[in-house]
Amino acid sequence: MGTTSKMYDTIYNKGDKGNMIITHNRYDVKTGKLVAGVSYKVIWSDPPAVLQPEEKTSIDFESKTISSLSWKAPQRSVYINQGLYGIYYITPGGEKYINKDISARLTTEKPIQKGTKGAKRLIQINFGNGFHAIYNYEWREGNTIEKPVQTATANGWQLINYSFKDGSVKKNSVLMGTTSGLYDTISYKGDKGNIVITQNRYDVKTGKLLAGVSYKVIWSDPPAVLQPEEKTSIDFELKTISSLTWKAPQQSIRADQGLYGVYYITPGGEKYINKDIRARLTTEKPILKGTKGAKRLIQINFGNGFSATYTYEWR
Repeated sequence: MGTTSKMYDTIYNKGDKGNMIITHNRYDVKTGKLVAGVSYKVIWSDPPAVLQPEEKTSIDFESKTISSLSWKAPQRSVYINQGLYGIYYITPGGEKYINKDISARLTTEKPIQKGTKGAKRLIQINFGNGFHAIYNYEWREGNTIEKPVQTATANGWQLINYSFKDGSVKKNSVLMGTTSGLYDTISYKGDKGNIVITQNRYDVKTGKLLAGVSYKVIWSDPPAVLQPEEKTSIDFELKTISSLTWKAPQQSIRADQGLYGVYYITPGGEKYINKDIRARLTTEKPILKGTKGAKRLIQINFGNGFSATYTYEWR
């Protein structure tokens, strides 16, 4: 402005869903000199597959400046179109708008409201420079059917399938050393990313509840692409809802890498989860490079015969 000098701007990204780098550079056309620019990484977890009404919801978000000349990373935010003006995901310090490097769990200002059949809702993550990710939701009554997994386009281990093992069962047995009849039920409710598992044992004759436990598990999907030579993480929460004698069974997350596999461990280094927890679990070791067509599994074990399996293929 105010001169005859011409400038050339480039804005581009590399990476994939959940982990990408955005670069904005400005050059002098005549000399090719870089006049100003910024490059920054954004890492985020998917929001839950099901947004529970009357509960707040969270995503993990990280933004880190890689290089900068004059400019800084533009403002970032996460928004859901609820109410007249929408509600934002805020930092632990209460900020709606992110203007600096950060690594934190962002949580909605208010709980998610109940919807009506067929109503739509969207979560939009704004990364700046015209980039954003949108997650579209629809209100449905009861459990929903799993949607096909979308494959990614970057090189590495690419997600090709998701499956859920249902451990629900009803069975009769006899208490050891007695003639007392027992009736066990194991069931779940919810959907991918947020389920409640219940195991109860009753006396057949009286119908009395002898023992039982009900627990919630919330987890984020692993990345659509596992990058070789990098560790990978999953956000995981276990919360006991009710308990009579029993407690929630052991939980774990494992990738089938190497002879014994690689576990996702807690910040304290535990492989096996035997108590209520809310944390980011990260692989003990980096993910190894594969060969064309090779398969890899990540299995999340919820106990009582329930598990979620993510299948990857090297491409």
